[in-house]
Parts: sequence; structure tokens; C-alpha cells
Amino acid sequence: MNGKIVQNGDKITISGRFSVQDLAEVTAIFEKTIEKNIVLDFNNCISLDACIAVRIWSIVESRRSAGDTVKFQGTNQDIQAIFDRFQAIDDRPVVPVEKHTLLYNFEDIGDKVLATWNTVYGLATFAGKAFIALFTGKVRWSIIAYYMEQSGVMAIPIVITLNWLMGVVLGYQAGYQMSQFGGELFMPALLAYSICWEIGPMMTAVLVAGRSGSAFAAEIGTMKVRQEVDALEVMGFNIYGYLVTPKMVALFVVMPLLITAANFAGMAGGLTAGGIFLKMPAVVYIEAVGKALIPFDLYWGIVKGFFYSTIISVTGSYMGTRVRGGPASVGKATTSAVVVSIFLVILVDALLSLLFIHIRPGLSI
Repeated sequence: MNGKIVQNGDKITISGRFSVQDLAEVTAIFEKTIEKNIVLDFNNCISLDACIAVRIWSIVESRRSAGDTVKFQGTNQDIQAIFDRFQAIDDRPVVPVEKHTLLYNFEDIGDKVLATWNTVYGLATFAGKAFIALFTGKVRWSIIAYYMEQSGVMAIPIVITLNWLMGVVLGYQAGYQMSQFGGELFMPALLAYSICWEIGPMMTAVLVAGRSGSAFAAEIGTMKVRQEVDALEVMGFNIYGYLVTPKMVALFVVMPLLITAANFAGMAGGLTAGGIFLKMPAVVYIEAVGKALIPFDLYWGIVKGFFYSTIISVTGSYMGTRVRGGPASVGKATTSAVVVSIFLVILVDALLSLLFIHIRPGLSI
């Protein structure tokens, strides 16, 4: 160590060259100094490493804040310049924290409302262009077949499994409650109505939105980051017909099939629950379901599937085209695609349910 620091009463002598290796010793000397009035003697100090100077200044300022007196003595031009810069930084006025008024909060709300409106308007415009490309552009069956496999065939196991489990849970809970007053024979009708009207189509749409909607957004978003979408436009491709409509057509085909499979899987789950927990014969369950449902109930789920297909494919593609920047934007677009798709699916489902009540014939149990 080239530097030397010595304490003698209220005087601390600093001499030689101080580097970062001397940091611990300098700190220890100042920590064990208990005098209130301290003189720092730099007469024989040749140089101070920046970290040493920072540590000395921080300790000095801490002592002064506590009411102690610390004086510098014998500092050369270079060392004095360092401490003068530290003093100038400390003398800068503190920037007051801006207080947000009530108007600021309303402006913040307005900004969010405006952003939501811009998203809705952009999504509607994007959907219009996609439908124009759907009816006027070229049908690319090879790409459609690829998306049918990814969105339909690959989704069958999870759709059937989840809806079967929902049928088991709902069948058991409904049957258990109805058995308390001898009404367990009404469980098949209740389950069939719930599955075919709401649970089956809704759960399928949520699963497809999570699997395919997010995949659509990530795919197009990655292409935006790599500027592949811009390259397609430069080459004269209609990006709506090339990127969006194949996804729409693929979901138009597979979504009704997935919903139909989900409906039967859910009712099979109810059959399992009825046989295991309620000791209900399969013949009784199937006969009760056959009396309760009419073909319109299954067709209605297929009709919902076309609406859900449009929402998921258009929303996922639109969120992908909004990607700006790097990979982080792709992640945000994927999240937005799933959230917005599920929100719109639930909204449209509520509106269709109101219509369904007025056009379906009366229930038969």
C-alpha cells in the first residue's frame, strides 16, 4: 500500500498515493474516530483514487449532518478540484416532486379511453379489410390446411379432455344438489343445456384463443420485427389475403367441429359423473339428454363458432401487426391478443345468448 492514513487525536493525516485497495483501511480509520471536530491533513497526499475520494466525502457529509465539524487542510489543486465538484453536486437545488392535480387524473383516464377507442377502431378497420381480402383474394389451401392442423387437430386432445372434466364436475355438483330433494333425474337435462348452450362453445373459444390467437399474434409480430411484413408489401402481396384470411378460413372450418366435439365430451363427462356418483344407468342418462335437447341446440353452438373464429383470428392478427420495436413488443402483443379475444368472445356470447332466448323453442324436460 502506497498510501498511509494516521489518526492523532482530532487530526487525520493522509499521505502518499491512495488506490481502491486502501478503501477498507480508510473506512476503518474514520469509523473509529469519535472526535466531534476533525481536521483532514492532505499536505503529503499525492493522489486519491475516485472511490477513496467518494468515500471520504460521504463520511464527511454524514459527520457534518450530525453536527460535527470537518475541515480540509493542505489539499493540492487536483484533490481540491475533486471535492469542489462534489460540493457543487450537493449544492444543486432539489427538484420538487410534481403534485398531480385532479385534472391530471382525469387526463390519464381520458388517455386510456382514447387508447381503447383507437384499438377498437383499428380492430374494426382491420376486420373490414380482412373480409374484403377474404372475398376478393386468392384462396391458399396449403396454408389453410397448415393452420387447420395447428388450430384444430392439435387442439382436439386438450379441448376434449377439459370439457370432459367440466362435464364430470358439473354433473357431480348438479346431481349432488338435486339428489337432496330427489331430483337427480333432471341432472342430464341441466348438464346438456349448460354444455351445449354455454360451457362447450365458451371453453373451446377460450382454449383456441389461448393457443391459436396467441400464436397468430406472435407469428405476425415476429415477422414485423424482422421487417418481413414490409418486404411482402414491397413485393406487392396483399398482407390481409396472405397472412390473415388463411387463419380465418382455417378457424371457420375447425371451430364448429371443435365445439361439437366439446359438447359431446362434456355430456360424456356428465354420463361418467352420473354413473359413478349417482349410480344412474347410461340408458337413463342418454334418454334424458335425448328428450331435453333438440338439433337447434347443437346448431347454435356451431353458429357461435363462426363468430368466435372471426374474433380470434382477426384479433390475433391485428395485435401482431401492431408490434413495434423488439421481442418485448411481441410478448405484449401476444398477451393483448389473448385478453382482447377472450373479452370480445364473452361480449359476443352475451349478445348471442339474448338472441338465443327469443328464437329457441320452449324447453322440454
